[in-house]
Amino acid sequence: MGRHQSAAREPAPTHIQATTSHHRFLPACRADTRLSSEGRPMSDALRELTSRSTHETIRRQAKRWLKEIEAGDAEALARFRKLTPNHAGAPKLREIQHALARDYGLPSWAALKQELVAREAAARGHAALVALFLEKSALRYGVRPGTQGWGEYEADRPARGALAQRLLERHPDIARDSIHAAVAAHDLDAVGACLRKDTELADKPSEFDGWTPLVRLAFTRLPNEAQSHNAVAIAQLLLDHGADPNALFSDGSNHFTPLTGVIGGGESNQPPHPQALALAQLLIARGADPVNGQALYNSSLGADDVTWLDLLWNETEKRGESGRWYEPVRELPAPPLDYLLGNAVPRQPKRAAWLLAHGASAQALNAYSKQSLVKQAMLDGRSDLVRLLIDNGASPVDLDGQEAFTAAVARGDETQARQLLSGNPDFLLSPAPLFVAIRQGRPEVAALALGLGVSPDAETRDGVRALHEAAGSDAIEIVARLVEAGAQIDPIERRYGSTPLGWARHQGASAAQIYLASRSRDIEALCEAGEIERLEALVA
Repeated sequence: MGRHQSAAREPAPTHIQATTSHHRFLPACRADTRLSSEGRPMSDALRELTSRSTHETIRRQAKRWLKEIEAGDAEALARFRKLTPNHAGAPKLREIQHALARDYGLPSWAALKQELVAREAAARGHAALVALFLEKSALRYGVRPGTQGWGEYEADRPARGALAQRLLERHPDIARDSIHAAVAAHDLDAVGACLRKDTELADKPSEFDGWTPLVRLAFTRLPNEAQSHNAVAIAQLLLDHGADPNALFSDGSNHFTPLTGVIGGGESNQPPHPQALALAQLLIARGADPVNGQALYNSSLGADDVTWLDLLWNETEKRGESGRWYEPVRELPAPPLDYLLGNAVPRQPKRAAWLLAHGASAQALNAYSKQSLVKQAMLDGRSDLVRLLIDNGASPVDLDGQEAFTAAVARGDETQARQLLSGNPDFLLSPAPLFVAIRQGRPEVAALALGLGVSPDAETRDGVRALHEAAGSDAIEIVARLVEAGAQIDPIERRYGSTPLGWARHQGASAAQIYLASRSRDIEALCEAGEIERLEALVA
């Protein structure tokens, strides 16, 4: 599932809880362009949303449509086929909902629900529209607006920005409400107009969430490439009028600055700002601290890429402060170079090589597990990283027992794995080989482990099983292999009290959620995931 939003927290899944906003979602106007199932304008859409349309009413419409089809209504089936010409077989509620959205002229069920949210906000008035726009236009990293509470707020998903963009397109006057709305809209003219009236607005926190305009600019993510081109000019304007490049919001213990925001990344793989590189360079040139612990942590969870390492190191070196990479910094439980090397092993050989070349210690221990990095690489079957570490001064490690078995499975060495297993059937009760398969994204390792007899229900001391981890990672092939091997569908781990479906839902693992929802009996997770069809089947 990845690590917590801060590197200071032990790597673990985030809390599995309902994540509704503190605002009542008050949805906006109807689409101006109706779309066919192929995405083309559609002139023969049969339905129109009205002032009485709600999520509940359209859900009931979908259920009635499904029942009509199941009852043999030829007209109902023909309408479904027209809207979803590529669908084969009997439709389920999920497909009916998708078709209903298209019948309303919208591309998906999610878009239809967004439309209702937008309509409700419009009905509540301008202030409600602006509040919803400010809330949904930005990455929040799990922090509820106006608080420092982390872990109980909705995840950063593309649908948030899509809803905000929909609101702005329908109600362009939102951008003229305040400097914060103007910045979120990336409206350079509106920002300039605000600052001409009052220069102090450049660094004034919003009453909505306490963010300064520069923080908002850095964390805003709207699906509009053209608007994003104004970002650098807006940042320059704000900085010229006194904006603090090190302003921040907090989750209660960790700092999220403008530099953190433009770089993006993190447990939910939040995207960088479209103008990330230019904005980062500008912010640093105007005083932002390049040794940004949260940004270093977030960017360490993504691809095996050194772009941000290069930039932040070079900017620190220009200041004559490269020694800070060897010293403790906020958000990281160890000095940056050694900490990041622990994150790079065993998945990122390019980053590992860069960190070692810049002075990370090959003898460093992982900041969380406290075990040697050579050992970590061996356990994951990464002989390339083992060689790299030893070549840079790490001490060789001998594995035995359960660890030797896990390493043999990870390497795909079935012969040695069987030899080690002989006389040690308890090795089959550890989920470690399956966790390696999930971490490395290698279904063939999971197949070997299961073929050797590793229990699909093996668990850690706090009850986390491979199905939890695979579901949270959306490793759908491994999820399917575990279920086919007889894994229990709804085990409740003791760390957060959640099932695999709960992990999938929380992490936005859509493929795993769909697969598990059709098999789960976890009523709470099914409700939170909106899996109405499965819930109805269970209570029928």
